[in-house]
Formats: sequence, structure tokens, C-alpha cells
Amino acid sequence: MSHEPTDSAVVQSGHTVRFDWGLEGLRTLGADCAVLVVVDVLSFATSVDVATGSGAHVLPLPCHDERARDAAEAAGAVLAGSRGAGDHSSSPSTLEQVPEGTLVALASPNGAALCSEASELGAVVFTGCLRNAGTVAAAAGAAARNGPIGVVAAGERRQNGTIRFAVEDLLGAGAIISALSNGLGSCSVEADTAARSYRSTTDLHRAVRYCDSGRELVALGYGADVELAARTDASTTAPRLRAGVFSHR
Repeated sequence: MSHEPTDSAVVQSGHTVRFDWGLEGLRTLGADCAVLVVVDVLSFATSVDVATGSGAHVLPLPCHDERARDAAEAAGAVLAGSRGAGDHSSSPSTLEQVPEGTLVALASPNGAALCSEASELGAVVFTGCLRNAGTVAAAAGAAARNGPIGVVAAGERRQNGTIRFAVEDLLGAGAIISALSNGLGSCSVEADTAARSYRSTTDLHRAVRYCDSGRELVALGYGADVELAARTDASTTAPRLRAGVFSHR
């Protein structure tokens, strides 16, 4: 006999820390979580971390076309191009030396799109990765004020629009959840499983470099981006979205 799940079951009700994937997962968690953390390790969240760590601000844009150029121009932002295009691009390594105070428009169909949607849901929005997992966890916990926190892994978007499981995002989410679980209440089974996956991975650098996304970037000549992304807790930034712009707190 089959049973339809209740709404409370779907949102992992009763747990302080929750975990899901992609846009639908974000919408599900956003129905009950006032704080949402979007994880896109390769590379949106890592790029935001690197840029805000340099003192820049990041305008996330869910598309990379004429609309992005228009939005960047209207905001007075420097549009980060595709990898390999211009001084500043979606490649994290190009954002290490961005001048302090610069507003960088960063387009991403995964991480940025999820952050925009999370903001529309009225949530406090952070974006996190392996580099800043501990700091983001602390900031999210403080913002939640004992309320539930939803951690959302972006995954990789296939050409047909479906989401591909991304190991690097599972590990990034697991790192944040692991840090959250040290000082907060219970984790859902989904969140606990992500945290256990992170803690049981003995060589995170290797996992990020040799997962599908990492191998693809290395093959394209962007190994430096993978190296940056794999440096767990190397950063003390906690990028928070305020008025549509990410800044370090």
C-alpha cells in the first residue's frame, strides 16, 4: 500500500539542519527554512568567496546573455565573462586580485539562479563552498536564531535541464552541515548523510580534482580553479545576499 508523503515529511520537519538538491529542493526547504545556504563548489560559490574575500561585492545573475549585460550595466557592475574571457571571469582564479569595492556581476545558471530564487522566497541567503564551510556555518547559525537551516546543493545542469549529482557539491554541503551540527540541534537523515560523506572522504583534494566536474575543468586548462575550490576552510568569508548583492557579512 502506497502513501503520499505529508508536507511536513517532505520538508524534513522537526530537524534544525536540512539538505536537498537543485531548484525544487530549494523551494521545498524554503517553505519552512528562514535561512538557505546554496552550495555550488565548481564554481559559483567558490568565485563568490574569492571575490568577496578580496573586498569586492558580487551581483549574481541567473543567465549569461544580453540580459546579464544589461543588468550589469544598469547596476554599474563589471560583468565577469565566461572562463577565459577578459581580466575577470567566472573562473575563481581571475577574481583573486579584483580591486576592493568592485561590484562584479557573476552569471551562473546554477548557483546564481538558486540564490535569486532563494531571495524571492524571502530567506536569508548565504552561498558556501569547501573554502568557507566553517565560517558560513557559523554565520548561518547566527542568522537562523535557532530556526531551521536549509542547505541546498546546486548540482550540475545537463543540456536537457535536469540536474546531475555533483560529488563536489555533496562534499561542500556536507562540510557546512558537519560544522552546523556541532553547535545546533538535530540534522535530518538527508543532512546527516551528506555530513557523513564529507567526514568519511579521506582525500578531499583528490575527490574534487577527479570528480567529473573537476576532471572537466582540468582538461580545459582550469586546474587552478579546482585547486582553489579544494582548499577546505582556507577562507573566513561568509558571503550573504543583501539587496541582491553578495558581500562578506
